[in-house]
Amino acid sequence: MLASLPPELRLIGGLAVMCRVGTPHRTTVDVDAVARDLPRVHAAIARLAVISSGGGQYRFAGDLDLDVIDIAAMTTDELIAELTAGAHPMTDLELNVVAHCWAHDSATTLDITAVDDETGGVLARADERFVASAEGIVAMKVTTVPLRASSRPEKKASDLYDLARVLVDGGMERGALRALPDALAQVVASRLVAWFVDDTGRDRTYRVVRRFDEPRLDLDAVADAARDLTT
Repeated sequence: MLASLPPELRLIGGLAVMCRVGTPHRTTVDVDAVARDLPRVHAAIARLAVISSGGGQYRFAGDLDLDVIDIAAMTTDELIAELTAGAHPMTDLELNVVAHCWAHDSATTLDITAVDDETGGVLARADERFVASAEGIVAMKVTTVPLRASSRPEKKASDLYDLARVLVDGGMERGALRALPDALAQVVASRLVAWFVDDTGRDRTYRVVRRFDEPRLDLDAVADAARDLTT
């Protein structure tokens, strides 16, 4: 399915995390993506889908769901300038919009291959698919967590678990988050410290993510990674 999708799509979500950490990750049952000008690629996606219910939601054979978020038509810098024109701080929702826009624009290509775990034989492949960078995933996850409704605690837990895995195994170098726009980088850095470095926040985060125990998280390693990335 991935190989057949329009190349304009950028993968985000659990599949993107799996690609960036390069090791087994939590099970994901759908595919998430972002696109600029979704109406332009909608017809191509809808032709492949079994169901196209609107709003960027598609279902493919095998009950595989694809959710596509349509991002702003402008560049990230233009979007930030528009949202901060009144000299007011951006809301959580606005920060999340900016993060998705930046993740789209900073995505890079990967060859994605599924192999048989016993024989090593190639089962399927999708070459040169745009996937959100590790930094892009961090930005999206950090700005999404505060928006999660209290009625869906499992989604907040999976976001924090994904975030911790990317911090440790995403291949980011010290200070990598400086690549984010300043307005976004400051918020991302402060929340990472609050959730994974400060003692009270780490304890709370551990209680939230412990439902995911494979692969297990080493919160000391996560804290060290968060410090490296935010200093």
